[in-house]
Amino acid sequence: MYGGWGENKMQDLDSVDMKILNMLIEDGKTTLKEIAEEVGLSTSGVRRRIKNLEDEEVLKGYTAKVDPEKAGYDVAAFLNIDVKSSEVRRVAGILKRCTGVCEIHKTTGNHGLIAKVRAKDRGSISEFVEDRVSTYEGVKDVDITMTMETYKEDLLNI
Repeated sequence: MYGGWGENKMQDLDSVDMKILNMLIEDGKTTLKEIAEEVGLSTSGVRRRIKNLEDEEVLKGYTAKVDPEKAGYDVAAFLNIDVKSSEVRRVAGILKRCTGVCEIHKTTGNHGLIAKVRAKDRGSISEFVEDRVSTYEGVKDVDITMTMETYKEDLLNI
């Protein structure tokens, strides 16, 4: 990650790269011309920089930002999943394909995984945990933390 929080695959991110990334984070539909005018490069120079950011997987794609609550996914929860260490990758792979699962992280401590999920209501989250997650081979226990209110929810704001 950039900013000294870990290994940075691309060591030469400069202020222009950061400005390009911030503009694309703010609006993925920003045109090359608009970016070029803002950063003081030609459109071909911007295109080359974006291609480099994509090649280095600093920029991994373009997506629409969806307001989960307006889309009917009003409830967020974090699942602390106690899973056998030999089954962590397999369980994470299954969770990656589940609708409503926003994030999955391998963790330290008592649990092997933590997953952030979004659903229409609390009952849907309980059902997802009881009928699916807790039945996966290697899962010993699942602790659910339901959110009360969300103040900020972004992929990354740099």
